[in-house]
Amino acid sequence: MTRHAGRVAVALCALLLLVTAPPARGGTRGGPGSFDRYRYEDAAGARDYKVAVPRNYDGSPRALLVELHGCSSNPDEEARWSRLNHVARARGMLVVYPEQDPASNGNKCWNWFHPDHQTRDGGEPAIIAGITREVMKRWNIDPRAVYIGGISAGGAMSAVMAATYPDLYAAAMVYAGCEYKGTTCTAGYGAVPPETAGELAHREMGHRARVVPLIVIQGDRDALVPFPNAEQVVQQFLAADDWADNGKNDSSIPREPATTTQGATPGGGHAYEIDTYRDGQGCTVVSRWLIHGMGHAWSAGESSGSPRDQLLTDPAGPKVTGPILDFLLQYRMPTNGRTCVAAARR
Repeated sequence: MTRHAGRVAVALCALLLLVTAPPARGGTRGGPGSFDRYRYEDAAGARDYKVAVPRNYDGSPRALLVELHGCSSNPDEEARWSRLNHVARARGMLVVYPEQDPASNGNKCWNWFHPDHQTRDGGEPAIIAGITREVMKRWNIDPRAVYIGGISAGGAMSAVMAATYPDLYAAAMVYAGCEYKGTTCTAGYGAVPPETAGELAHREMGHRARVVPLIVIQGDRDALVPFPNAEQVVQQFLAADDWADNGKNDSSIPREPATTTQGATPGGGHAYEIDTYRDGQGCTVVSRWLIHGMGHAWSAGESSGSPRDQLLTDPAGPKVTGPILDFLLQYRMPTNGRTCVAAARR
């Protein structure tokens, strides 16, 4: 080997080590404790996204939440208001925040209401699923512990993602969102009856159909997405689950809650109630939180003190971020079958 060739070989080895070596300390790009921006692009389009990696990430398999922001928002606001980075860190999971492109929607809303963005392998669902898979490849993500969630327009798109990619997301969260194919529900209610929306969701699932556990959060003073939409989302998922568990709409999933629990926020904050819906085997398929006196805001969200933050967070509400993650983390993607699979029963 010539002296020049030897220098080239040493340089190549050093470059390989830089590419493959894990980050040496927290805060490096993509390493433990980071919250960095990335770019995804495929045939359906391109979007930026940010990923929060917990400080204790050591390369072992972790759970992942894909969190979708609301209209006119962004990953940084969503992370701050929800406190998801902090709460997810305590549970050792990663959070990815796809960001809507204003060129696709001038208000930066996800286009959940448009037919071009309600089916698999096309439009925004394909992009969000692509971002999910890219994160799963870049970090060591447990493929049975991937979840989808969002607030407002992001909540509505979360319902779309649960219908279009039930084989990718083990469970879902819809916060102040709308039912699948329910058209626009802002300042009103979805136009499609929940039983019909549930059947449409089941059809979209196709041969991938399965029960998708769901947690719903809603304030009963929400003027932007009125609270009856939460009931429509609940009933749509129950109907889709009824179809999915055995291919029949035969009331195998009851439409009435098995239990209702009353709660109160310490310090005189908002009261709330939690409805729990279970399948015939006792597995919880839907949990609905209705927060009394709360508008269109993150309950107990973190505020910078700006007028926008004060408008879109409510300090009088209960802390919901922890219960949301705890609900989702109960579930794993089934290795076979279509029914509800809780982690303890995997």
